[in-house]
Amino acid sequence: MGYTMRYITTDAGDLSLSVIEAALQQMDAAYAITNTDVPDIGDLIHGDTRLGVIEINRPGDDIFEDDVAEFHDLVGAGDSPAQQRVYEVLDNANAMVAVEAEWPGTDAEPVLAKLDVLWDWLFAHYPGLLQADNEGFYEGDDLILERRFTL
Repeated sequence: MGYTMRYITTDAGDLSLSVIEAALQQMDAAYAITNTDVPDIGDLIHGDTRLGVIEINRPGDDIFEDDVAEFHDLVGAGDSPAQQRVYEVLDNANAMVAVEAEWPGTDAEPVLAKLDVLWDWLFAHYPGLLQADNEGFYEGDDLILERRFTL
């Protein structure tokens, strides 16, 4: 089983898989990003557990542009503060860190707990929002806009 989560940041700083890997390893040496033959994509590992595929998409990439456009459509018309916050991040996005999380069986919690370290670090160092399929948009631990869709 699995699903995709995307961290959308407005920070213009240099964000790379090597920066992410180094930060994760400072917190827990069991983290690694492997199979990085293709720039900005690799396997996110913790010890012997493959957590999923991690990818960084940027403006100008087809995936980035398509995702931002689809998010705009799915957020819907409206002017609630939550919708405005999502639009603000989408309109100023400089990178999107996507993780296609995977886990065996039906117990997602062990994998999601390991991914929380990544999301917490991104929130602490790169302003933005986290989008989780079938849930919506998060700012920190708070679900600010529920949207039950999958891209």
